[in-house]
Amino acid sequence: MRELKKLFIYILLIIGTVVMIAPFAWMLVTSFKLPSEVNSWPPRWTTKSFLSSRVVKVVPSTGTVSTAKGLSLREALTFVSKKSTGLNLVVNDDPFYRGTLRIPLKNAKYSYSIDKEEFDEFVRKLEIPQGFSGEYGTPEEFFESVLLHYKSGANPYFKRSEFTNNLLTTLDSLFDTIDTIMTFGIDRISDDEERSKFERFLSARQKDIEELKTKLEKFKAGTELVLSDNEINEILSIISNYEFAYNGVNEISDNYNNAFRSGVGSYIQNIKFYTSVAAYFGQIQSLIVDSDVIAVPMTKEERIELLIKRSENLKNSKLLQEIVRNVPLNSVVEEFAKRLDDRILKEYELSSGELTSIKTLIGNIINIALENGIDVEKEASVSFENLTKRIEEAVGFNLSYMSTKSKLDAFAEEINNPDKLFKDIALNVQEMQNLRNIYESTIYAWKIKTSPDFVKELLVKEGKNIEILMDGVHPVYFVDDGIQSVSLTFNFSEVVKNIFQNYVDAWNAAPFGRYYANTIFVAVVTTILEVIISAMAAYAFSWMNFPGKNILFSIFLATMMVPGEVLLVPNFITVTKLGWIDTYYALIVPWVVSVFSIFLMRQHFMSIPTELFDAAKIDGSSHWRFLWQIVVPLSKPVVITSALLKFVGSWNAFLWVLIVTNSPKYRTLTVGLQAFSSEVGTLYNMLMAAATFSILPVVVIFLFTQKYFVRGIARTGLK
Repeated sequence: MRELKKLFIYILLIIGTVVMIAPFAWMLVTSFKLPSEVNSWPPRWTTKSFLSSRVVKVVPSTGTVSTAKGLSLREALTFVSKKSTGLNLVVNDDPFYRGTLRIPLKNAKYSYSIDKEEFDEFVRKLEIPQGFSGEYGTPEEFFESVLLHYKSGANPYFKRSEFTNNLLTTLDSLFDTIDTIMTFGIDRISDDEERSKFERFLSARQKDIEELKTKLEKFKAGTELVLSDNEINEILSIISNYEFAYNGVNEISDNYNNAFRSGVGSYIQNIKFYTSVAAYFGQIQSLIVDSDVIAVPMTKEERIELLIKRSENLKNSKLLQEIVRNVPLNSVVEEFAKRLDDRILKEYELSSGELTSIKTLIGNIINIALENGIDVEKEASVSFENLTKRIEEAVGFNLSYMSTKSKLDAFAEEINNPDKLFKDIALNVQEMQNLRNIYESTIYAWKIKTSPDFVKELLVKEGKNIEILMDGVHPVYFVDDGIQSVSLTFNFSEVVKNIFQNYVDAWNAAPFGRYYANTIFVAVVTTILEVIISAMAAYAFSWMNFPGKNILFSIFLATMMVPGEVLLVPNFITVTKLGWIDTYYALIVPWVVSVFSIFLMRQHFMSIPTELFDAAKIDGSSHWRFLWQIVVPLSKPVVITSALLKFVGSWNAFLWVLIVTNSPKYRTLTVGLQAFSSEVGTLYNMLMAAATFSILPVVVIFLFTQKYFVRGIARTGLK
């Protein structure tokens, strides 16, 4: 029986331990999860972050390399052809930041050129649906517009839910039209034979519609958002088995045929148009890709060298090289802009405010020039006046330009040699725009290990978009090749980085370095002041005699019954009157006195033998010396316990810090955690990562001081 009781107690202890540890274990696991895994149901204790390989879903689309109309950028980016285009693979999955990337292009079909006459003949035979423009430039542009309209646009025609629901609704509408004709219109047909024929036709069509709706219902469900080509062809095949158009002639047959053509007929026309174009598009692709695209991220050193190489044509390339080799890569653009501004400020003796205003105005003028195809560097190199003349010739009367130019003229009246100043600033602004484009293409570039000859570069933008830059081959040829996913493999070090990616993202999402410093400073100072004040108060209540001591101590204890929330408003009003809002004083001063700490120390101080006090008095010791040299050292467990409780409480404080601070300069970790919550939702994986590294110092401190904590609580009040 005794053994059974022990077993029961052990089971309860195990259950209690699991219940206590489970929330912390779940927090830790969640901190490693990918975004899509956080809200998955049912919840899982596993995560793909620990895997050595991943499959990432993508949605292909076409795009052109984004280049400014200023020709200098094209000169700088000599690695990209003027005709380079990009195949965009939009990541429809969790983002990725590293690994060996494999894009399955092998065996995909494509073409370098299309016979224009043959293509024109094909288009002439097409019946262009209403709502789709028959105008086109190159054949590739035509195919791109078809794919964009029907399959890959923001709201494609063949979007599964909308297309199937609208088609079924249209069939219902046609059914109702037939029902109305049979109820109110069939009797208007004077010819008995024609009336009977038309009535039989309408009855058959109603049965066909019911049967057709049943067959089309299955297309509502599917794994893809947009109907596949096979599904579209199947829908066309199903509808084609039914004859909806009425070939006879009577007084109301035109009403029925018009209802059919404007409803179901328009769907049939669009489906036939798309399937015809898709079939022809497949026929003209005669070449086959011989390899997949395999790429890996560049190292920091490789990106630095690539940035230097691509910026060789910049006017201040030597300055940029110096900056790149001496500052972090993510600060290069800002430092380059600062150096250029410093040169202008020094040479022309301007204030920073004046320079900012002039740069904004000149930036507007440069944008107008670029929109009109004007080579800013070429024209501004002659003079700024030459650039403005070219703009005036191109735009004529333009209100935006005239307003900006008049503001610049006002600055010119107060500056010596304004044309040279404006010219230098214009060239600097244009150079900064070029650098930003070069920097972006470099910071996102991955090193290609294997690829087809026409692939020139691969960009992975923040793990959410893959852009394959091609030379001489239009990306539209690869949109129809069924690229629905890419694969990633990771080595051991990359797996470790994936595991802790949420911690890196969480740390960078807010100034957590500042929050950490604030939290440590406030917690340490508050703890030290509280220990000092509590020790002195506890000593007075335990070893000193004065009138009303017990009553005063009772009043102290009574304040413990007052909820802390009640004190928020009066404390807030007090610190506001003192002008302490958004200062360390508001975070520290109201919390340096703790009645519980005073009570805890008093109870322990009272357990110290009075003989020690008598001996100290004989030796001439004062109360102050007796407190700090005898009482406090003997009460080390209790003092450490009080300090630990205060430190943890100060570390975890949230509401008070939130209401008395307005800027990150004074905020602490707990308030910083709200950076991951907004009106649109909460990033639980990053929130849990931030919470984990926020509580880690407290856990470590407790592990090293728990023996004092237990000893202090156990011995408090014992004689």
